[in-house]
Amino acid sequence: MKKIYVLLGGLMLSGAAMAQSPWTVESYDFAPDDKHAPGAITFIPMRVDNQNQDRANYYTEDFDAGFNGWTAAIQTGTAGFGLTSTGHQNTPSNTYQIPALLSSTPTQWVLLDSDADGTGYTNPEAATLTSPVLDLSAATGQFVAFEFEQFFAEWQPAETADHLYIGVSTDGTTWTEVEISEGVGREARPNPELISWDITDYIVGNESTVYLRFRWEGAWNYGWQIDNVQVNDIPDKDLTIMDTWRTYSSNAGLTYSQVPQAHAEEMVIGAIIRNVGHSPLTNCTFNYEILDPSMSSVSTGTATTTVNLANMEQDSILHATGFVPTTLGTYTVRWSVTSTEGDDNAANDTVYDNHFQLTEYMYAMDYDDGTVTPITGWPLMTSTAFFGNLYDFQQQDVLSGIQFKLANNPSNVGEVVTYGVYRFPDGGSAWEILDEQYNSYTVQSSDVGNLVTINTGGLDVYPNDLYLITVGQLATPGDPLFEKQGDIGWNYIQGRDENGDNRGFFDRLAPIVRAKVIDDVGVEEEASSDRFSVYPNPANEAVNVYISLSGSENTVINVLDISGKVIKTINLGTVEGERTITVSLDEISTGVYFIELVNDNNKQVKKFVKK
Repeated sequence: MKKIYVLLGGLMLSGAAMAQSPWTVESYDFAPDDKHAPGAITFIPMRVDNQNQDRANYYTEDFDAGFNGWTAAIQTGTAGFGLTSTGHQNTPSNTYQIPALLSSTPTQWVLLDSDADGTGYTNPEAATLTSPVLDLSAATGQFVAFEFEQFFAEWQPAETADHLYIGVSTDGTTWTEVEISEGVGREARPNPELISWDITDYIVGNESTVYLRFRWEGAWNYGWQIDNVQVNDIPDKDLTIMDTWRTYSSNAGLTYSQVPQAHAEEMVIGAIIRNVGHSPLTNCTFNYEILDPSMSSVSTGTATTTVNLANMEQDSILHATGFVPTTLGTYTVRWSVTSTEGDDNAANDTVYDNHFQLTEYMYAMDYDDGTVTPITGWPLMTSTAFFGNLYDFQQQDVLSGIQFKLANNPSNVGEVVTYGVYRFPDGGSAWEILDEQYNSYTVQSSDVGNLVTINTGGLDVYPNDLYLITVGQLATPGDPLFEKQGDIGWNYIQGRDENGDNRGFFDRLAPIVRAKVIDDVGVEEEASSDRFSVYPNPANEAVNVYISLSGSENTVINVLDISGKVIKTINLGTVEGERTITVSLDEISTGVYFIELVNDNNKQVKKFVKK
């Protein structure tokens, strides 16, 4: 059975062209020189706690007018909390520039810039930022949370221990603290991220004298950016969906935005559910509904797994729906959370996702939503570097093309695109090279900013293997050549860097590198007003062939196997207008086949799958 971890362990691409490739490693390692190396940080807007904005507010500080009574103190080292309107102090030569906090009030915010002291791992740091005494007596008898916006991406080599604490006190001396963001790493961090901590039980009876505190312990981390500190009312019972996912690859667990019709399989969906209310909730799960391209409901149900969640706890639930999409077009999935105790705030209970499309021939992970991001920094695209996506084909098929998106940079005209296709056999221990082309396509002016498809000449692919499909840039890049897009959940992007090192890394944005399976068998389709379709697809006992011919023509239907060999012929004689022919599949084994329509002036081919 295919498992993603085979790509992240000690495996090598085999073959002469890859002889110098080392073991697959993460996209960075913990070395001082690599702290700002390509791949050091990526970030995207992520779904946060969708709290009801009509809640009562008992305290707000946006730091636009200064600290306003908050006290910044350094206990150890040189890094402390300060005010900023620009964010992290980036060095221009750094490959990756650490982003400023995308605050909802961007005039000014708080920053602890650990990276700026430049002392490396040897000098420990400790600092605090403490509020003035807060009178929250108006919150007496209510459930309240200490909330704020932040951006933090952790650089945590073995030499250091970096910790972020938030605390509450009713006397300014004795503190109750919780640690946040421990072990988050530096990949795809939220910007901004909403942190919400229920402090009701820690201030009860002393609401008129409350202190809040931020506390930092670390050494040469990136930095902690904070804004819009609030104390807000929270409901007693409140579930929310933090994130969702869907998978269409039963063995490898990959998430695709486009899947060819012949490769469709059962939809498996999931959600991360969080209790953002005060009281514990039991039997938490989600209801779901799947809508087809016409927005008709085609599958509904309730996830069979349930979880019990205390305040601010979260858990993930995965559910197999039993539904296999068959109609070409875009599908929508709706999740809504439930619990035994109910929910006082239904506004954040439901989430929609409409980023799955059943296609004729195209596999893709990216989808057209949000800003297209140029791929910069990692990998540095030289003649030895490439990147791409993993593909888990569900039927035996032929890879006929690789489609990729070019950035809108006119300076890239004349650049040469390379590609590579690699296979990890089921039960195997190493990657195999199927095809590598280092002079496959030259960028034309009409290509800039558009999708381009390279013909591979036809490569057999099989359902029990895993494939890596990649593109690269022959010359050392000037402007970015390729792009990525979408928010696909955690996926595994593979490639090789400019040093020839194999890489496996995580990103929520997918490179726009798509796989096109075959839609002909080496025959050219001429432009025609004739219509020709095959259904159902996949098929069991028989397949229907619909034809509509504009003129009277002698017509033949051939059934071909995956190699192009004719295994059945039906001579229809002269046909004009519309006609539907049923072709029995009783004597045909399961697999990929083609219906070939041949008449006086044209030859067309459609692929179908016998299940």
